[in-house]
Amino acid sequence: MWTQWTLLATCLIGSLGVLLLAAIRAGDPGALLAPGLDRLGDPKDSLPDSFLAWIFVPGMFVSYFVYAFGFVTVFFGLGMLMHTWQVGDRATFRRLLRSTAAWVALTAAALTPFGGTLHSWLLD
Repeated sequence: MWTQWTLLATCLIGSLGVLLLAAIRAGDPGALLAPGLDRLGDPKDSLPDSFLAWIFVPGMFVSYFVYAFGFVTVFFGLGMLMHTWQVGDRATFRRLLRSTAAWVALTAAALTPFGGTLHSWLLD
């Protein structure tokens, strides 16, 4: 369960954090809704040059594989949900339900046109 939240936070930092940094660097807040090379340039150019880059680089790696991580975390989350339901651990079931639902929402958002555009921009 903590793995789901860690991967989710890492993915959001690597995708939306880099998008926000690129929009600030380009001075184009409208690019937050339509990211692309023409408006924001290369996403790697927006990363900080300092030691803080280590925060964004693993996040970009996870966001490259958002579809795979999404389906795997949802699959294992559903398996663990069934197990906790059978065991009767309702508190863990509720926590797992929240983290699995967050990954379902992130995967669904990644499958939208905006998510596809963001993913394509990050991969360029």
